[in-house]
Amino acid sequence: MSKKKDSLKPWLSRPTINRSVTLPLTRPLTQRLSNLNEFHPNELDPFLLFDARDSMIGTLENPTLDLDPSKPDTLNVITATRAGTATFTDVNGNIAQAPANTVRVDHVDGVPMILVEPSATNSFLYSQPTSALAFGGGGIRTFDAATAPNGETEAFRITNNGTSENHNYRATSSITFGSDSMVLSVWAKAGSGGNNYFTWSFQNLGGAVVRAGFKLEGDGETQIITNGNGGHTLQIETYPDGWYRCIIIGNTQSSGTTTQFLYTVSGYTEHSSIAGGSVLLWGFQVESGSVATSLIPTSGGDAAARTRAADDLVISGSDFDFYNQSEGTTYMEVVPEPSASTSVLFEYMDESAGANEIMGSYLTSGTSYFYAITSGSFVANTSLGTTTNLSELNRIAVSYKVNDMFGSINGATSFRYTSLALPTGIDKLAIGNDNSSNLSITGRIRRLIYWPYHSDSL
Repeated sequence: MSKKKDSLKPWLSRPTINRSVTLPLTRPLTQRLSNLNEFHPNELDPFLLFDARDSMIGTLENPTLDLDPSKPDTLNVITATRAGTATFTDVNGNIAQAPANTVRVDHVDGVPMILVEPSATNSFLYSQPTSALAFGGGGIRTFDAATAPNGETEAFRITNNGTSENHNYRATSSITFGSDSMVLSVWAKAGSGGNNYFTWSFQNLGGAVVRAGFKLEGDGETQIITNGNGGHTLQIETYPDGWYRCIIIGNTQSSGTTTQFLYTVSGYTEHSSIAGGSVLLWGFQVESGSVATSLIPTSGGDAAARTRAADDLVISGSDFDFYNQSEGTTYMEVVPEPSASTSVLFEYMDESAGANEIMGSYLTSGTSYFYAITSGSFVANTSLGTTTNLSELNRIAVSYKVNDMFGSINGATSFRYTSLALPTGIDKLAIGNDNSSNLSITGRIRRLIYWPYHSDSL
């Protein structure tokens, strides 16, 4: 969704802030709704806002900002900056492309969430196999053979010719990485011939082979199989129509080593070759790091042509009318993926003062923190109390007023600052990033709500 100027914002009524009134929440903001044996809608508090499955509960009166990806119009206040297109999972579970400078709403298991990612490069020259690749083995190769996860007829089929269990198809590419960790991923689907094994092998030039495989059964079940030396993690993500994204995360090389990747597919049952067994493949990706990010389509070219730009999401200008300089509470539901670097979940700042007046929450080494800087110095910086659940939904809240600032993650209250000055002149909010756009999370945001008053119940 792109930003709409002069929006009437029918989804949000921003009341006049009464700074003399503090409205307490009836239950901790970051805890689950539980122990309800019966549900009587007519007895509900009319101001009660809750999600009976796994969201917040409380007397959440008068929020002045509510970013809810299930209601696209609520995202119109966000200014999105991202050079070039980027992919996401649409409401039907298909891989789709979002135009430049738009908010990506990714539908994970049917739940819409804002997708935020740093810049990344697909080092594999052709995300869709073509005759431009170096092929080997005796497998029968068919281009554009079936419907791919993007809904187009782009799936690449490898069919076993019955002469060999291994190396029926091999595509080789030499790539130089500057990092020890890399992620290999591809969408795969079982074809004909019963149980099919998709094996992805990779090795350093002149080094030992690391081989990892995925068993794709005709009834739609999958399992991970491995062969060779360890030091790598395998993952499977499920997509519609029998497709799976098969992921290998590994520390497979020394920094700067040229690495040769051998992609091998075999169609066979147990250890017997079966002529006609086939596997469908689509969306090859090789990237640095420890997380398989959204697909970066490639068709040759240099690194710049194979790079997805970072997501930069902010609220500023006339749309930043929801914020109270004296007191307030921010609540976020976020699914952060593992990252080796510090990443900011949200950050408020005085744009004219730069990093001298800021406040927000960040994640590092699996732990979330809240922080505040005034006049260029930290006045608050502490853990939110418990380890963040990576790749899972977390509920984070930070409440502030003069001489009272504290936070909570998943129901655990952190250290409370009772003697501090607040940052001044705040006029900008960065979402899933810091305001310099260098510390982006790799993850998804399900909800972000702001109330213009302080609360003791987080």
